[in-house]
Amino acid sequence: MTEDAHHTIGFLRSVAEREYDRVWTPDFIHRTPGVQGFVVFHRGGLVLVYGAVTQADPNRWTLRMACAAGADLANVSDATMWANIRNRLTDTGRYYCVVDEDQSACHVVFALDVWPPLLDEPEARLVRDVLQSALAVCVHNSTADFRELAAYLPARPLAPTEIDAWALFDWTRP
Repeated sequence: MTEDAHHTIGFLRSVAEREYDRVWTPDFIHRTPGVQGFVVFHRGGLVLVYGAVTQADPNRWTLRMACAAGADLANVSDATMWANIRNRLTDTGRYYCVVDEDQSACHVVFALDVWPPLLDEPEARLVRDVLQSALAVCVHNSTADFRELAAYLPARPLAPTEIDAWALFDWTRP
């Protein structure tokens, strides 16, 4: 990972540790080359924040924040419709359904990509504010979206476990 990536992930983690209930680095992050990040669990919502080196250029990286509105939804078409409606209502990030290989269930995911910021630039305060706001949006969505989706369709919330954190990473890899 680049120095910028380390600096940015470190900044976001320090914000998360001050603001939210539980923050940790899952084991798979340590074992995945070219990835650095952490997980936030707050008020029942699980958020994954990570930077990943791009395949084409090891000096470029992507910053992604992701959460799941719900997992293990049996009605794929209604879940997709819910995600499409949410996309029309949101200005930032996007919702999508990740369908299991056997087509028996899907998982509604929200992902927010942030262009790799330069925290050392003169506008660094603005960049830090944008990053902090993006994290707050994901943490809010991790709980509010589940409540809304679960009122419409049976869904499972993600738990603060290595397995659910890995699933979220697998569903959102760039």
